[in-house]
Amino acid sequence: MSSNPILPRMKSGLARFGTGISHFHWLQPPKPDLPRPNLHELFLAPHLLPENVAASPEAMHCLNLLGPLDWSGFPERDLQRDWGHETTPYSAFAATCLFKIDQRLSSFSHLADYLADHPELAWLLGFPSSNAANKTLLTNLPSARHFPRLLHKIPNDCLQFLLDSSVKALIAEFQRHYLVIGEVVSLDTKHILAWVRENNPKAYIDGKRYDKTQQPKGDPDCKLGCKRRHNQRASGKEPPATPTSNPVPADTISIGEYYWGYASGVVACKVPDWGEFVLAEITQPFDQPDVSYFFSADEHCGAAFGSQTPLWYAGRRLRCLVCL
Repeated sequence: MSSNPILPRMKSGLARFGTGISHFHWLQPPKPDLPRPNLHELFLAPHLLPENVAASPEAMHCLNLLGPLDWSGFPERDLQRDWGHETTPYSAFAATCLFKIDQRLSSFSHLADYLADHPELAWLLGFPSSNAANKTLLTNLPSARHFPRLLHKIPNDCLQFLLDSSVKALIAEFQRHYLVIGEVVSLDTKHILAWVRENNPKAYIDGKRYDKTQQPKGDPDCKLGCKRRHNQRASGKEPPATPTSNPVPADTISIGEYYWGYASGVVACKVPDWGEFVLAEITQPFDQPDVSYFFSADEHCGAAFGSQTPLWYAGRRLRCLVCL
C-alpha cells in the first residue's frame, strides 16, 4: 500500500485546471438528499409552496388537478444512481403527461417549450431545480427528444398506480354525496396498431406479412391478431356462379383483417348527472382473446369496490352478458 493515495493526487492535479474538475462528476462528493414535498403533500399543505409558485395560475391549476392523487405511494425508480446528469423522476414525467393531456398540447416539443416558459410549474411537477427560495427558479428539464424515451421506459405499474388512485378518489367523492356506483359497468376492447412496417400495405416485406412466426423487428412485443372477420358477399342480387376449379361459393369465404399490435380493454361506469368514468384498463398483445380481459378487469373492480359486486355488460365483440 502506498502512503500517498492516488485519488487525492488526482484531485490536486485537476485543481490546477480551475473549474475543469466539475466535468469529472465521479470525483465530486455526493449531493445531500433534500426532502421535497410531492404534489399530494403540497395539496394538503399549500403553505409549503414558494411564493413564486403560489402566485402562478398554471401551477395552482396543476396542483388542484393532480394534487388529490396519492403521490406518496408512487413506485419511483432509484434517483440516487449517477447517470452523469440529473435523473428525471418517473413521478414528474407521469404528472407532466397528465398535464399535457389537460392542456391539449399536441407534441412533446410544445410541452418542453411550455415548461420552459413556466419554471414554477416545472418545479411543482417535480423536475430537478434550484434556487426555489428566490424569485427565479432554475429547472433542469429533459429535452423534447428525451420525453418519448421516458414514455417507452416508464413501467406500467407506475401508470396503473395513478389510475387506481384516481378511482379511489372518485369513489370517496361519490360516497360523500351518497351516490352508489358500480352496479353496472361496461367493458370493451380497442385495437392498438404497432409501429411496424408489416402494418403498412405499401411496404415491401421479405416473407409473409401475416406470419405469426416472423416477428417484426420494429416491435419485439407485439403479436398478430384479427380485428374483425366477415363473410365475403356478392354485390349483385343474383347468387355467384360456382367456380370451375374450386367448388366453393364465393359468398362463404371468410375474410379477416389482421394487424400486428395490441388491444386495450377499458372498464367504465356511468354516473347520472356526473358523467362516465374509467375504472380499469388492461392492455395485452393482440393475440389474446377478448374474454381474457374480463378476469383481469373483474380483479381490478373487485379491489376498487370491495365487497360490492357489479353487473357486467360486455361490448359487442365479446358477445356475452355476465351477471355476477
